[in-house]
Amino acid sequence: MTDLPPSAADPAAPAARRWRCSLAALERGDQRVGTAVPAPRWMLVGHRGPWTDKAATTPPIPDVRGALVRRLDLVGARLQLVRRHGRALEQGADQPVILVDSVRGRVLRTTWRDPGDLVTIAEAFQDGLPDVCADPIVLVCTHGKKDVCCAIEGRLVARVLDDVLPGSVWETTHLGGDRFAGNVAILPDGSMYGGVDGSTAPDVVIGHLDGRVDLDRWRGRTVWTAPEQVAVLDLLREGVSLADVVGVRSSQLEQHRFEVEVQTVSGPRWRLVARGFTEPHRLTCSGGPAVAARWTVL
Repeated sequence: MTDLPPSAADPAAPAARRWRCSLAALERGDQRVGTAVPAPRWMLVGHRGPWTDKAATTPPIPDVRGALVRRLDLVGARLQLVRRHGRALEQGADQPVILVDSVRGRVLRTTWRDPGDLVTIAEAFQDGLPDVCADPIVLVCTHGKKDVCCAIEGRLVARVLDDVLPGSVWETTHLGGDRFAGNVAILPDGSMYGGVDGSTAPDVVIGHLDGRVDLDRWRGRTVWTAPEQVAVLDLLREGVSLADVVGVRSSQLEQHRFEVEVQTVSGPRWRLVARGFTEPHRLTCSGGPAVAARWTVL
């Protein structure tokens, strides 16, 4: 059975208005691990808004969309629009740009004014980013145009985190997994968390920065594939520290089975991971029923 609201045929009905994908996913117990977006590198572009449903279609990005996307695709970089919580970006001023390499933990901070600046800045990925990223960059999805749950949950999470980590927190566009709102990404590490709310956000993020992973909310790390994320979580549950994981690689044995080798400071560990699928459910507030991957460690 799907979790369509009884009055889905009537958008004006109270039950349809109340239904939210994040609450439905929480009730179902949707699996979070294995859903971190594939993004070994990031381009964070300061943008005051309003944002359209996609970062690349938000003006003035379309003016250079083709050239910019080609450069980012060459290095596997993900485009995100960002803004400070509760602080309007100054009209007409140069806006921030942050390039992040989650593989090497390096960063480049600069500014942009004209759309063409973004294409030039993106070329810096080719030469390697110059600085070690010493301070964390915390992204909180507040992209209400993409999904209402991200606006409702994300803005509260951004406000709370901005109080405890001033200068490190950015509201951002879609981070994937709308049904896991609030969604948080911690860079340069690339770890993503879902199901974060105003009461749990400080413990989740501060704990991660101190080396403690919230195993129930961890979606994975964006430098690893879905089966690799699942295998690492299995080791974390056995007491291995995320800091002890020095490398991960996987091979596909069959269509839905993967062997994952996790290299730790104490030696390699192997896991066999299988992929199944859920029944169709509404996975976003605006979308129709769809299946989601369901991972099992064998």
